[in-house]
This record gives sequence, structure tokens and C-alpha cells, in this order.
Amino acid sequence: MRHRRVQVSRASVVALAVLLAACQKQEQAAARTAAPPGPAVGSREWKIENAESAAPRAVASAAAIMDWPASADAQPTQLRAGTNGWVCFADNPESPRNDPMCFDGQFGNWATAWMSHRNPTISAFGVAYMLQGGSDASNTDPFKMQPDSGHGWVDSGPHVMIVVPNVRDLRGLSTDPNSGGPYVMWQGTPYAHVMVPVRASGNAGGGS
Repeated sequence: MRHRRVQVSRASVVALAVLLAACQKQEQAAARTAAPPGPAVGSREWKIENAESAAPRAVASAAAIMDWPASADAQPTQLRAGTNGWVCFADNPESPRNDPMCFDGQFGNWATAWMSHRNPTISAFGVAYMLQGGSDASNTDPFKMQPDSGHGWVDSGPHVMIVVPNVRDLRGLSTDPNSGGPYVMWQGTPYAHVMVPVRASGNAGGGS
């Protein structure tokens, strides 16, 4: 009789384990079903969310949201109007990593001049956020689109960028993107600007 009670007890334990496993699977399936899907990658809604992730919410929530032009001679497309003077772009599809950015008016003047291959004319300190990080083909050549053979992309990690009216004021600052501290990108050109890491990281990547 005692042997039979042990057998029944074991069978009960096995049945209970099977029942609990089935309930857990049902709960997991229900949770997956209940979770609202995010915007489809590449959709207008996704681009707006992606662009907003570049800066603090206090900045990004009221910024104009722009999409990259479809070709080199086209103009950016506005996805949402802004009210605070800031502009945010979604991830640049031409770069290897997720790199949305948000910038103020002065930095916007600088960026427009850079994209047009004109010397920037800015009258005050300008700021841009790239809190998802960024990557550049070169730390010295503003117009290099791909790294030189044998060199990697300059992976800057989450950072803030600063432009000043007179780039000569940036002389003497580090130009090493692997230092872990602020450094100057494109030193010695009209497009020199300060890169300020906002999160500790290891090797930031190579580059020329």
C-alpha cells in the first residue's frame, strides 16, 4: 500500500508540472499577443521615433523632424513641424550604424554649409545631439564617404557636438577619437567641431 501511495504522488507531481508548463506557455503567448507592435522600420512613424531618440525629450519632443533626401540633389522632407527651433533627422541610411541627430539653429547653419561644400558662417556657439552614437568615414576629411582601405569607420558612440564661430579657437585640443574624452573632428578645416562623449566606452574605432 505504501508503495502505491508513492507512485500516485509521483504521478501527481508530473501532472502538475505539465499543467504549470502549459499555463506558462499560454501566459507567454498572451503577453506576445497583447504587446502592441512598434512602427514598421522605415515608416514615417518609425523615422519620427528614431529621430527623437537622438536628443533629450525636452529638446526632441518639440523639434522639427526631417527625413534624408532620396538623392544627392534632392531636399530633405519634413515629417513633422517643430516649435522650439531644433531640427532632428532620423538615422542616415548611408552610414553603418543607427545615428539620428538633433541640432539647434547655429549648428544647422554649419551643417547646411558642410553639405553644400561651403565655408560655414555662424555667429554663436552651436550644439547637436547624437545620443544613439554615430560613425564617420574619417576624422580628418570632412567629405570622405567611405573609410580608406584597411581602416574602419570612426565610431563615436553617444555624444554631443559643438561648433564655434572661429575654428582657430579649437587649436590645441585633442584630435584622438579613441581618447575617451572631448576631441576635435576635422581639425584644420572650416568644418572643425568638438565631439564630446556622453557615455564611457572602450575603443571608439579606427579611422584616418
